[in-house]
Amino acid sequence: QSQRNAHSVETTNLNCAAPRHRKRVSPIAVRPQSQRNATMGKGGEMNTGKGDESGGYENPNYPVVIGEDGIPRINGCPVDPLQSFKSTELQLWPIFGSKLSFKRPHMRAFHFQWLSFFMAFMVWFAYAPLLVVIRQDLGIAKKGIWMSNVFNVAACVVARFVVGPLGDVYGAVKVQTALLGFCGICTFFAGFVNSLAELCLMRFLIGVGGATFVITQLWSSEMFAKNVVGAANAMTGGWGNCGGGMAIMIMGFIYEGFRDSGMSDEQAWRRAFYIPAVAVILVSVCMFFFSDECPSGKLSDALAAGKREKVTVKESTRGGFTNLNSWILFVQYATCFGIELHINNGMAMYFFDTYPVSLATAGLIASLFGWMNLFARGLGGYFSDMANAKLGMQGRIIVHTLYLLAEGAFLIIFSRVDSIAHAIITLVLFSCCVQAAEGTTYAIVPYVAPKSLGSVSGVVGAGGNVGAVAWGLMFMFGDSGKTGYRNLGIIIMASALLSVFIKIKGAGSIFGNDDSTESDEPVAKGEEL
Repeated sequence: QSQRNAHSVETTNLNCAAPRHRKRVSPIAVRPQSQRNATMGKGGEMNTGKGDESGGYENPNYPVVIGEDGIPRINGCPVDPLQSFKSTELQLWPIFGSKLSFKRPHMRAFHFQWLSFFMAFMVWFAYAPLLVVIRQDLGIAKKGIWMSNVFNVAACVVARFVVGPLGDVYGAVKVQTALLGFCGICTFFAGFVNSLAELCLMRFLIGVGGATFVITQLWSSEMFAKNVVGAANAMTGGWGNCGGGMAIMIMGFIYEGFRDSGMSDEQAWRRAFYIPAVAVILVSVCMFFFSDECPSGKLSDALAAGKREKVTVKESTRGGFTNLNSWILFVQYATCFGIELHINNGMAMYFFDTYPVSLATAGLIASLFGWMNLFARGLGGYFSDMANAKLGMQGRIIVHTLYLLAEGAFLIIFSRVDSIAHAIITLVLFSCCVQAAEGTTYAIVPYVAPKSLGSVSGVVGAGGNVGAVAWGLMFMFGDSGKTGYRNLGIIIMASALLSVFIKIKGAGSIFGNDDSTESDEPVAKGEEL
């Protein structure tokens, strides 16, 4: 009788989805040693079998091993069989988890997720800190520079819509490698521009690399379970966004280093682009050969073995594009990530024109905005996960709304200060809220339409670029100084009010949680075992 009871507990843990309004932790196989041995392979490997609810996981390179504590692990990373063996722990000690890991498939993928986006972001904004000297060298008016900023983010609008469904169909690694390779090659030719038209064209082409963010979020959601996906998405996105800060910080120094070595101003800025171009190509090659798309390895292998349901581009597109929640988050992402893109493009020029600082110093100050991504976006995802543990989807949306309100308030304050010290302080506080709001946005995204996750990620991600285009045009044809930033702050606070219209089936809204059970929806909260 005791063995039957133990077996019953095990079956409940591994094969039954928990109620959505209760907390769920990692599945635990509670059973006698004799029963455990009967279903374990050599060395404690877990033989789940085809057709079970775990998806019939089989990969000899990454065997599932059940430890003495009864928790299934892959290469030391705890996984959830109910969620296609996604990791239930971010092994990023001392930030998250009990240890630091770079092992395949989960944590190796995590590090290539943020690194690939980091490199794409770096070349995406490699022009930004050099625009002052480029506009002087090529005789381009300030409005022409703002026009090139618009082209820089416009290409990514279309690219993000396209790559989301492609990621669902062909796999994250293949699509991410193609994107990095393309923008890396374009960066090699970034120093060959001789006119405003050529500058706009080159920035447009390199801007396609910004679509790597969509694949980063899709890839992260493929690898990490719901209890940590908010933090995982936020950390990969946040650390990747630091590439913008890196570009703004180092490109000015690379330019000055070449100039001080004896090159002319023109030769120095033109040759500065070779360094980030080489770096991004190297990362793309390593990522292709040394990472995995999902817990069972390559997506193509999982599809061929019948372990994953094949999704067409049309089905993925329909699921993401016809969901109202996707478009609400689209608008709100325009007022956080769209703001970040706008700030990355123009803040160095703002400090150079407004305060008595050198080009390199202006770039260094502006880079502070991007470097807040080291922790701020991750904190947004972490607090969203914490709120979800207490209040479910209602908690996630409340935290998301509060960060948007704070972001707008700090930008308004930034627009009213006069001293450079106060400007730097408010810029940092404003940046923390911007990045955190981005993290809370993508902590909600995995719940909107799980079977069309790539498509939803693409729609929401494109919102950031649409916003950047809108804010660039607003500054191009309106006030590009303090008044412009004040108006942006007001717009951001207004966008926070749209949260009242978010209602996710099977998860909930800002007014309460939806406890209904939908097979297509992820668990907003789980059962405490």
